[in-house]
Amino acid sequence: MLLTPAPSPAALVPLVGTTDFDAELARLLDTLDASQLNDIEIACVRRQSAHYADKLVTALRHRTREVVANKETDSRWPVVAVALDTWEWENGWFWCEYSAELRHLDGTVSTVDLAFDDVSELLADLAGTDQPLNGDTLTVDLLTGDVTQ
Repeated sequence: MLLTPAPSPAALVPLVGTTDFDAELARLLDTLDASQLNDIEIACVRRQSAHYADKLVTALRHRTREVVANKETDSRWPVVAVALDTWEWENGWFWCEYSAELRHLDGTVSTVDLAFDDVSELLADLAGTDQPLNGDTLTVDLLTGDVTQ
């Protein structure tokens, strides 16, 4: 029996979201060994984490402008970085937006509640990929867009 060559990733794009895509993806994954599957899983989690991090930067830029404008901070200067600690829920550790530390351009640090639909959801999504532990800190540089754990 002759095996047909696997299509390129670009060839799969028109199939995304279809039964044909699911079948073709399953066929391709079945050709891989455990090490290759692990490599794909790691690559997918990294891409997913980067996706959430990019969206989080945008959401935090918006939310921090709001809290400064609403005079909820200790400084009127723009926020340049956000640091978030962890807290534990029954299903694991998550980033805590309720006591976020905002570093302002003038050096002032304000502790505020950044609970906001987009921010809260993105932090939960990011925790799912980053898997923070007790004592970890997530730092979001709003100038460069860097997100570090």
